Order: sequence, then C-alpha cells, then structure tokens
Amino acid sequence: MKHYFILLMLLGFSSPLMASDFVTGIDDFNPNITKAEQLTIDDAITTYYQHPDIAKINTVLDIMNGNLLEKKTAWSPLVGFLTIVFSQHKHQVFDWISRNDYNLYAQDVIITALMHAKLFETAAVFAQGVGWTPERVEDLRKQKDTTDLKHQAIILPGHIDALWGAFFASGDKIYVEEILNVLFMTKLPVSDAVQAPAANVLLENKKLAVGTLTLYCKTHPLVKQVIEKRLKKEKDSEMRAVLQGLLSDKI
Repeated sequence: MKHYFILLMLLGFSSPLMASDFVTGIDDFNPNITKAEQLTIDDAITTYYQHPDIAKINTVLDIMNGNLLEKKTAWSPLVGFLTIVFSQHKHQVFDWISRNDYNLYAQDVIITALMHAKLFETAAVFAQGVGWTPERVEDLRKQKDTTDLKHQAIILPGHIDALWGAFFASGDKIYVEEILNVLFMTKLPVSDAVQAPAANVLLENKKLAVGTLTLYCKTHPLVKQVIEKRLKKEKDSEMRAVLQGLLSDKI
C-alpha cells in the first residue's frame, strides 16, 4: 500500500487542465520559447496519436526539462503520455532518458512513467544515475505492483489528466471511457487516500471530466464517439441530459 501512495502523490496534485495549459505553462516560465515552439509542443502531445512520430519525443523531453514542470498541472498528463510512448518504444527509452541532465521535476515524471510502463529495472537504473540513494533505488525495485493506467482507480484530478495524456499518445478509447465513468461515480474508490473531504474531491473530478470531455469532443472524433456510444445505452434521463450537454457544449 505504501508504494501505491508514492505514485498517488506523484499524480495527485493536479488541478483542472485544458490542452492550452501545455502552452501556457511553457509561456509562463520560459519567455525564451517562441510561439511556434509552444504550438509544436501542444501539437506533439495532444494530437500525437493522429500523427505518431517518435522524433517529436525529443522535443517534448527537452521542453519538459525546462521550466514547464514548475507548473504542476503539467506533470500528470506527461506521465500518462510518456507511459504509453515508453511502452510502445522500449528499445528507444534509454536513448531518450539519457540525453539530458534532467531536473528534479522531470526525473519524477520519467520515473513514474517508467514504472507505469512496467520498465522497472530501467526506472531503477535511471534513478541510480540521477543520484538516488541505494535505499531509495532498492525500494523502487520492489514496486512491481504498479497499476496499469487502464485499471487505475480515479481518485484525484491528476489521475484524469494522466488518462488524457495516455489517450493523446495512443488514441485508445478506453482512457476516454474511464474519464467518462467519473460522471457516473457516487463516491471515490478510495476515500481515505485524500486529505480534502471525499465529496469535494469527487466534485472536482466531475468538473474536470465535464470540462475536458466537452473540450476534446470538439477536436477529437474518438472522444465524441465514446460519448455518443454511452448516450445510446444510457437509460437514466438525468445522465442522458448530461451526456447530451457534453456534445452540445451547453453544460
């Protein structure tokens, strides 16, 4: 359980995030980055599955290693995004993670993504290389019960952000379906894992799910398909109204 909460904390400090926050985070903390470069990062992440090109990953890692991650809302979607990319391109991972002298923020994102990608030994070697103590590295090696993102309980807003990152990297609708399921939750799966009242956290999760689903169903046909499929099956009139609102942007 201790290992679960380590990863929970790494993912759990996010607040509601829109695609533009990738750009805003770069702009806020690194004025030397041009608008063209900002748009490149935004496109590389949010539409990666539509035009996958691993050459973009170096750009993402370079910007991630700048000041972007000082805006902590950027951590969780990058964990989700890199989890998928690392899983799909295991042969390339060492080259990617050894090409920079990563700052502490980037190190945490990379290690968490490697663990979710089930690249446990790679995560341990990377952690050792960036100066983790032998005790911390050994503890990391024991965390082989790390939950796959597809089956991770959504407890905090950061978990929703991570699922969006995974979707952007893969185009797998299961991540969108999991986010949509948040709207049907009546309680948190693990309420004792949060400091704020569970009802308040659940409300924040639902607000984030509604906001991002409404936004992305306009720009990602796959997201719209997931909502439309759920609407066809839904019998409850109140939830049908919610789903119709996502599609009509009236919520």
